[in-house]
Amino acid sequence: MPRHQPSAYLSQTARREGWLALPPCRWVALLIFTLVARHLANPFIATVYVLYMAGMGTCMGSVMTSALRTLADNQQTEGNAILNTLQQFAGAVGTSLSAVVVAQSQTYLAGSQAYTTAVGTQNAFIMLTVFATVIWFSYFKVIK
Repeated sequence: MPRHQPSAYLSQTARREGWLALPPCRWVALLIFTLVARHLANPFIATVYVLYMAGMGTCMGSVMTSALRTLADNQQTEGNAILNTLQQFAGAVGTSLSAVVVAQSQTYLAGSQAYTTAVGTQNAFIMLTVFATVIWFSYFKVIK
């Protein structure tokens, strides 16, 4: 398969598979968590989480394959290692930032531990929704 310039290939691929940048089920799950995080029962949390992870599973393979297609054959191993490392790093940063938001809410808000944790969790989901929205818009700005 002939190799393409990354920007040209990304533009061509995004027009065909652009919805894969953040699948609708990930958006729906993230919005549900953001809007009603304080009032969720455990079975509902598990259901929404399964929906979210289904979205994650549908996009990560396609995104990595599309990214690796832009590399020469002798660079694909290194590209795969870099993508996996960045995925782990981004997950660690997201987890750390979310934990900081929850901890700040527990420290500075008045109320029971359960209430301040619920508010902190909802604030963390708001932060993650904002990050996801910025990433989504920047994705389409790059492929323009």
